[in-house]
Amino acid sequence: VLPVWRKPPASSHTANQRRRMVAAKYRGRVITQADFAPRVEKCPDSDAEDDEGQDEDAGADQELTEDVIDKDVMRGVLQQDGMALKAMPSCIREDQSMVLTAVRQNPDAIAFAPDMYQRDQDIALEAVRQRGMVLEVLPEALKADGPFVFEACKQDGLALQFASKELRTDADLVLEAMRQNWRAIDFVEEDLFRDVDFMQEAVKIHWRALSYAHHGIGELRDIVQMAMRQNWLALASAHEKFLKDRALVEEAVGLSWEALLYAHPKLRNDRALVEDALRQNGLALQCASEALRGDRELVMRAVNKNGMALEYASQALQNDREVVMAAIRGRNSLQFASEDLRGDRSFILEAVRVDGMVAEFAAAPLRADREVMMEAVRSDWRAVEFAAAEINQDSGLLA
Repeated sequence: VLPVWRKPPASSHTANQRRRMVAAKYRGRVITQADFAPRVEKCPDSDAEDDEGQDEDAGADQELTEDVIDKDVMRGVLQQDGMALKAMPSCIREDQSMVLTAVRQNPDAIAFAPDMYQRDQDIALEAVRQRGMVLEVLPEALKADGPFVFEACKQDGLALQFASKELRTDADLVLEAMRQNWRAIDFVEEDLFRDVDFMQEAVKIHWRALSYAHHGIGELRDIVQMAMRQNWLALASAHEKFLKDRALVEEAVGLSWEALLYAHPKLRNDRALVEDALRQNGLALQCASEALRGDRELVMRAVNKNGMALEYASQALQNDREVVMAAIRGRNSLQFASEDLRGDRSFILEAVRVDGMVAEFAAAPLRADREVMMEAVRSDWRAVEFAAAEINQDSGLLA
């Protein structure tokens, strides 16, 4: 004989949430949902466990009618947690003021409101003005409503992705969305990318919009220049013909020497442009043509500005004692010198007197040369770590 089994108290998250938040007044006393829960005796081998949650959820809404619910308590719950609307009895979810209270606390709560309130302009506007992306769960009619979607996009430009196709071709709406988040342009219908007026305004908002322009519009110099003045990187998205436009490239280089990296090879051989770039940073030598990388005067300017520029000098100049010595101010620059110089004892002795740490890049035999390493350590005691193993423990190195 199977023992008599009593249905345990509801333990699901939904049931517990209801029990905590549903309070009602009946005949002068405060009661909770537990007072209404049926007490049914069932055997555990029945299908009771499968049906338990369904019976409990279905019964709650039927049992808790408006005349036994304390609406002030319910409102207080929603004022603290709007998402609690999901577990509220139907008579609460169908109350407009309750839904509005929940949405004001958390705009996502509108997802649990009845359809009639999701279509309600006042409630829906309250939601999207707090969180534009709520537009995703709203009815199609609202997604096609221009003024309504405009409000959503003002709060979050990316809400544009949930607007109707027709509205995504509305230039004014799209631009408003882009002002909030320029990435809204990702959701624009392609027809707008052929619209000169639209693209001009889009580029004013953010220079990266240039990369979305139809190739015909991308060839308009004014638009390219407008984008480039915001950020020189716009030159990388420009039509090839602008990479040959000396005036435009010169203006871009004035903003950043790196713009010269994208210039046409002919302009990278323009000594004046390269000099302009080198005034900003010696590393601009990497933008120069092969011929200019072999120009001793330019390379000396570059390594004096930044020793690491030696990496981009011609092989002949990487073997030039004077050029390399000028570059040694930057510790790691010796690594770009020729093997001949890194193995030249007299040169390395001179170099470590300037900066002992360059011993790291001296040829192996010289790192085992006691005199060379003594000079390096005198210049910078940390150079001892680059000494060859056979002399590394020599107490005389740190004497």
